Amino acid sequence: MKRFYRLYSSGVLLLTVAACASPVPQFRSKALTAVERVRASDLEALFPMETRDFYNAVNHGNSELSRGDIPEADAYFNLALGKADILKHLYLDELKRREEAARQEAELKRRAEEELELRKQRERAQAEELAQEAARIKRAEAEKADARRKAEKSRPEKEPQPVLRHTVKRGETLPQIAALAEVYGDASLWPLIYKSNRDQISNPAVLWPGQVLRIPRNSDRNDINEARRFSSERSLR
Repeated sequence: MKRFYRLYSSGVLLLTVAACASPVPQFRSKALTAVERVRASDLEALFPMETRDFYNAVNHGNSELSRGDIPEADAYFNLALGKADILKHLYLDELKRREEAARQEAELKRRAEEELELRKQRERAQAEELAQEAARIKRAEAEKADARRKAEKSRPEKEPQPVLRHTVKRGETLPQIAALAEVYGDASLWPLIYKSNRDQISNPAVLWPGQVLRIPRNSDRNDINEARRFSSERSLR
């Protein structure tokens, strides 16, 4: 484009000298005004070929004017005006295209933002549903646990089942064994156990771990009274 500017400047200088002696073409001033408008715009970057054709038409007009062929020069200047008009329409079309592209981009951005917001709303709704479901499950579990506790409290305690035999543990004594709920629940009845196991107990104060003692269950009232009397006379730890 610099070459076109140099040609254009040279032509202007020649035409300035020649203008003192010859008439000016009809379309030259308008063409020069169009040149200034084109140079002040970004048409050269957008439409380089069309802009070059415009400058060529102006340069040809200047060349013809310098030779004194005013009709031919005027024809080129008029041609340059036509090319300038084409550039104008191309520029307007480019502006429209850019505006449309910007509008479409804004529309796509708006839709993307709407979709993002909808997705966030759905995620929030799902999170709330999950939280509500978790709270419902937690309440149900708490209610079940509470019902189990109430049922356990209201359930009568199981009475210990009487045993017929007892295996001696380390450190146990006959009174301790007799005091067990599943035996007699009464430490003073230890003589009943001693009497029933004389074959393996020589000293009622001495027991061996692992001994299996018989627990008599056919004692009558007299036997019980006798056992309590005996235990009161002979204390065992």
